[in-house]
Amino acid sequence: MPHPTYASYLRLDELLSSQQPLTPPEQRDLSDSERLFIVVHQASEILLSQVLVDLGHLDAGRCGRSCFTHRVDRAVRLVDALTGQLTLLRRTLRREDFLRFRDRFGTASGLESEQFKELFLRVRRLTRHGGGGRPPEEARHLGELDDAVRRWRSTHLELVGHMLGDLPGTGETSGGRFLAARLDDGPAGERPAAPPPRSDRDPDRGDAPATRAPAASSAPSVSPAGPRPRLRHVVVVGGSVAGLLTAHVLADHAERVTVLERDHYEDAPGPRAGVPQSRHTHVLLTSGMNALDELLPGLLTELTEAGAPRLAVPGDLGVWQAGQWISRRNPSAPIMTPSRPLLEHRVRRRVLAGPRIDVRTGTEVTGLLGRPGHITGVVVRDRGAGHHTRRGLTADLVVDATGRTGRTPQWLAELGGRPPAEEVVDTGRAYATCVFHADDPAGDLKGFYIVPDAGQPFGAIVLPAEGDRWLVTLSGPRDQAPPTDPEGFADFADRLPHPAVHKWLSTARPVTRPVGYRHTANRRRRYDRLGRDGTGLLVVGDALCALNPVYGQGLSVAALSAVALQRELAGGRVPPAHALQRAVLRSSRPAWDVATGADSPMPGATGNAVRSGPVARLLDRYLARVRDRVPGDPVVCTANRDVLFLLTPPRTLLTSPGPAAGPADHRRADPP
Repeated sequence: MPHPTYASYLRLDELLSSQQPLTPPEQRDLSDSERLFIVVHQASEILLSQVLVDLGHLDAGRCGRSCFTHRVDRAVRLVDALTGQLTLLRRTLRREDFLRFRDRFGTASGLESEQFKELFLRVRRLTRHGGGGRPPEEARHLGELDDAVRRWRSTHLELVGHMLGDLPGTGETSGGRFLAARLDDGPAGERPAAPPPRSDRDPDRGDAPATRAPAASSAPSVSPAGPRPRLRHVVVVGGSVAGLLTAHVLADHAERVTVLERDHYEDAPGPRAGVPQSRHTHVLLTSGMNALDELLPGLLTELTEAGAPRLAVPGDLGVWQAGQWISRRNPSAPIMTPSRPLLEHRVRRRVLAGPRIDVRTGTEVTGLLGRPGHITGVVVRDRGAGHHTRRGLTADLVVDATGRTGRTPQWLAELGGRPPAEEVVDTGRAYATCVFHADDPAGDLKGFYIVPDAGQPFGAIVLPAEGDRWLVTLSGPRDQAPPTDPEGFADFADRLPHPAVHKWLSTARPVTRPVGYRHTANRRRRYDRLGRDGTGLLVVGDALCALNPVYGQGLSVAALSAVALQRELAGGRVPPAHALQRAVLRSSRPAWDVATGADSPMPGATGNAVRSGPVARLLDRYLARVRDRVPGDPVVCTANRDVLFLLTPPRTLLTSPGPAAGPADHRRADPP
């Protein structure tokens, strides 16, 4: 039997010829849009078929523990990919095109899919009837599967609401309410005598009357409880990564979103004055990559194509921690190391392409409108202009994404309100970053990470970035900041606990002068405690929870917070601002616990949130044993890494069995 070719093995002739739009080919644009609709749904059915293969294996009871975990995890990721398919359709299929071709397939409906029916049946059977008697670990994985299916349902309903508005569904059903009932196991035959009340105007099409199509597919319809209250206008103050991702999420629930940015955006990636961190090393942790992929499908591929490296830790890095090199035999899922300007440029390009999002650059916000407890907008002026140019801009919701220097506490006080309480842990650590051209480190290493701790206060991060550049960040304790001249910068590396970085730097060629940074305090503002007094205001990013940048969490936390906001909004109604605020703050708590837990034992740490007392000392001793075992114990290494990458909460380290066995010594003179 001859070996198959790529095309014959995948049966590409059949697969690529099965897209048959019903729109006449001479209507090229509309026909291509209908083809996109078909392609995405066919791809969803193919992915779903694999989900059902795994669920069928689980349902038949053929799996041991390892098999069970693997197959449930794969099913979760595939269901999340199905959610991504719906998001892709929303971002790429114009609503007006859908309304023009939807009548061509008559009463054909996604609810007729036997695979979707089987998915709900199997998940219900596994999670509701079979989960109670399972071991806790299996029950947890099944809970993640159930959550993934719920995310898919919510996204489906949102897509339906976006595409149909308040138009009726297939066969004059009530559209969204009918679909919601089916997706939530409600009555299957609900068919109202008359269509629900509908608006005379379609918010997506200005003042033009909404188009009414004769018959609808069950593809995309309205919210479960009728027309969903929408925000009319959202103002996002700050157009960096956290602000852009928040604007992207809120645009699905608002008639329009205005982003206000002090800087002027350039056409190409480049550092910005308003982002002091833009010249420093940045990392996208695995959790941040997952979150960005959920928010902006395809973005990670764009970054890779632009040259952003992907690295396994410690598989590709020499990591020195607690006086030891960590074994590289237990690599992580990849992280990414794009430069901040590249990442922000790609996020900005994707987000600002949204039809409901506008941006005003060169615009400063100088205060808030409203009264204590009820914010109704902002006061703006052109950057550099006098006070006489100030004007008000009203909004249903104001989002502060202005970073560490955000002035919302002062603005609230100016209105007569109470500013939020602050929690602070400050070690006084300072760092500097320089860009180099250099050969790769010895062996197959792609960088270094020298981890500072209470006994060894100097740190280094050496990572590749796009454009054959290396970004090197050196850090030191209070009053021992790295120099900002190239020669002094390289000499400072001699203070590190191992000579590998200094040796590598001695042959590297600096491309820029080092740039210093000293604002490394962990600072969390408790806007969540303002409760209902915070109506009309939401604070995100570093303006809410600023973390010591040396731990590389900021970008990932911004993405995770946007996902948390998206899920809080997924129920069909827009919750009060204080509920959104709590959700965003919760999403940043693991990173806060990691950063403040690492900084509190540092010599000279100050602030009202420094952990102290007998319990803190006991916990520090336990975590020191964890660090001692990380280099050579794969179980402890994985548990520790998952916490640092924000994949699991810090409390999971307390359940790791490794530290109980005592410290392990795997010291090496050279990087492993």
